[in-house]
Amino acid sequence: MNDEEIIRAFHAMWDGFPEPIMLIKKSRDIIAVNTKGETFGLKAGMKCSSYGKPEQHKGCRCNEAADEKKTIAITYPGPFGKDCYGYWIPLPEKPEWILHFSVGITMQYEEAKNVSVTKDIANG
Repeated sequence: MNDEEIIRAFHAMWDGFPEPIMLIKKSRDIIAVNTKGETFGLKAGMKCSSYGKPEQHKGCRCNEAADEKKTIAITYPGPFGKDCYGYWIPLPEKPEWILHFSVGITMQYEEAKNVSVTKDIANG
């Protein structure tokens, strides 16, 4: 797959996910952001490490995931009094590109049944 195909596939798979997800480079440059991430002000072309407060990036494992070509997962205290789960997943075809996201930062998943679909995927 070329870069454009990877970016299209990213959006096809992740734009409906209810948490911010980024496709980033090891350099921390954001390549693509899903729809939810855009609502938080994340944009392709910016550095993911420039978002929020510097201490939020203290536990970043991007380099480790890219260098070791393996998924890195962490658990950390979340905003709802429950743990969040952070992931850095290198792409097999381009291990310097990392799928990065956390689960549990924008919603409590016991409430996931209340999430509404905003796009009719059957009709595009």
